[in-house]
Amino acid sequence: MKIRFFREQSDYSREKLAELVGITPRFLADAELGFVGVSLTNLKKICEILGISADRLLWKQENKNITWLERLSHIDAKYLKIIEELIQKQLELIARATKEEFRKKTRS
Repeated sequence: MKIRFFREQSDYSREKLAELVGITPRFLADAELGFVGVSLTNLKKICEILGISADRLLWKQENKNITWLERLSHIDAKYLKIIEELIQKQLELIARATKEEFRKKTRS
């Protein structure tokens, strides 16, 4: 499991995540290190709090069938505005390039 990776990515301390899940920080540390397993109830809580799916947390490789929309749904809200701006700029560049390509074809 990659609990620690996603916990740190979401800016949660071990103590805060443990408190939200209802377990001790020591138990969470042991789970992060793979010394103990977590119950399905606690796994569900961890996933909900961190905003990730269980397959992302449990397995090393992500499910390749996850759509971009599903991936974006797991991103922290503070990054969504940045992503939105980047996508908008890319769409503008694509539109501009498409117009230029169309003009070149109609001139020929």
